Amino acid sequence: MASLSSLRSDLNYWNGQVNALNDKIKKLKKRRNEVENTKNALKSTVNNNSSDVNNKLRSASNKFDNAINYSGRDSQLNAVLSGKDERTLGSDNNLTSADGELQRELNDINRQLGEAESSLSTAKRKVSDIKIAISAEESRQQKETARKIADAIANVFKK
Repeated sequence: MASLSSLRSDLNYWNGQVNALNDKIKKLKKRRNEVENTKNALKSTVNNNSSDVNNKLRSASNKFDNAINYSGRDSQLNAVLSGKDERTLGSDNNLTSADGELQRELNDINRQLGEAESSLSTAKRKVSDIKIAISAEESRQQKETARKIADAIANVFKK
């Protein structure tokens, strides 16, 4: 059986691991929240801004259409404004790439979080096992001390 000092040293180590892992999990959850907020803000901003820009382009197109009055104007106006729509997430390569990088970051954080939570579970189990071992060792030592005292008393009365 391990000594009490060794068991207490192990307990201190594993309690330190539990604390460190709790801190790591807290930081990872905070980071995950920040990345999710950034990803959501990107999506919301892109969709809102592209919609606003596209509405203004259509409004300008209608105003030009109403202001210009000659045959062939529709084809010229369409040629000028064609392809000028602001792109949304999924249709703009740079925005899609940024969204993909944020998703990869989220996936990495979730993987790290899973590993940290698994390690935390192991560390907590070790703490529990060591506490049980300490209790058992303390009980064994108390019984041994009681037996020695009983033997000493018995030896005194034998004389």
